[in-house]
Amino acid sequence: MQEATLEPTLALDASVTDEQLAVRAQEEKPLARTAAFEALVTRLERPLYGFLVVRVGNAAEAEELCQEAFLRAWNKLDRYDSRWRFTTWLFTLAKRLAVSRARVRRPDGLPEEALHGLSDDTDPAVDSAEREERNNVWRLAADVCSREQRTALWLRYAEGLSNEEIGRILGKRRVTVRVLLFRARQALAHALDEAGATQRELVAPRRRTRPSGPVAATAPTGGGSR
Repeated sequence: MQEATLEPTLALDASVTDEQLAVRAQEEKPLARTAAFEALVTRLERPLYGFLVVRVGNAAEAEELCQEAFLRAWNKLDRYDSRWRFTTWLFTLAKRLAVSRARVRRPDGLPEEALHGLSDDTDPAVDSAEREERNNVWRLAADVCSREQRTALWLRYAEGLSNEEIGRILGKRRVTVRVLLFRARQALAHALDEAGATQRELVAPRRRTRPSGPVAATAPTGGGSR
């Protein structure tokens, strides 16, 4: 009974890895299995939801897929090999579910709750500007990047996975992941440059100055001919 009492704190115990929790969830003792897996759900439901909402672009569908992915993970837990990161295994299951239920239409954009980083802010006042900038980048990614590119970006920069781990999740070679990330970064950089140029064009006409340099030399003076 003492073990069962202590289990709920596992999700907050940073010394216990996801992989160790998964191994404990593979044990035959029902209480230990359930408590360890519940700790995994507590830790990973927000990152998994973030991954799925970037993948499918729809909050309701992402939430449904998230629940289905955890159910699939529970049923297939005996197949998990602790030599691999548990998040890689879980995200692979979730990605396969998303692919099987992929919608034909292109998503209109990412829901606000997905764009907020899916992590608690220690000081919202200090982090608000940085958070808004990050959110704008993810909104832009929803417009200019393919589904695979967005997924690779999220796994790399939001989840901190390596190219090799991303490749396992997406079912692609590491070199293909590198190409996906490169093209996604290129698309974002180009879109950001265009957005910056547009903003400058909107601001520039507000301040009219007298022409100078080569333009001034050819500008009409309005005085007529001599």
